[in-house]
Amino acid sequence: MKRRQTGKAGKWAALIWMGILSAMLLCACGKRENASADGNGGSAEAASESESESRVFGTFRSETLDGEAVTQEILEGTDLTMVNIWATFCRPCISEMPDLAALNEEYADRGFQVVGIISDVTQAGDETAGEIVSMTGADYTHIVASDDLRSGFLRIVNVVPTTIFLDREGKRVGETYSGSRSKEEWAEIIELLMEETSE
Repeated sequence: MKRRQTGKAGKWAALIWMGILSAMLLCACGKRENASADGNGGSAEAASESESESRVFGTFRSETLDGEAVTQEILEGTDLTMVNIWATFCRPCISEMPDLAALNEEYADRGFQVVGIISDVTQAGDETAGEIVSMTGADYTHIVASDDLRSGFLRIVNVVPTTIFLDREGKRVGETYSGSRSKEEWAEIIELLMEETSE
């Protein structure tokens, strides 16, 4: 009798853990490679305080997925830029991209833009990334992970999607957000941050 009860308890514990892990996977994915350059497992949150005082991405050069040259000047045209760091293997990243495209369009006339950084793509013209962008209708700018970006902020990003908001000078506004969110949740965050940047 005791053996049966222990077996049932073990099965329940296993089912509970499987449920917790599934919920975590629905919101975010771990990166395939170790993103921490110093090897101490640093996180985006740990670096957020020091980086809020300066430009998060500093001076960088990269390319869009379409092969156009891009620098930090991409931030200068809008008051608030939502930088969504995603990967081609990440289902939660892909699932929220249609909502990000809608937000990019809805808030465009209020000095807002969405920019994607593809953390696992280093060359323009990547076929898989291109198919994902086309399939999701995410027609905002997507930047490939150049050496400049990978040696900077991306080295401490261990989870995708990771999203940060920047002002026109490239300084972080608000928190660093790990995991995906609904369109409504993002809209609420955007409204709050737009108020903050307009003060």
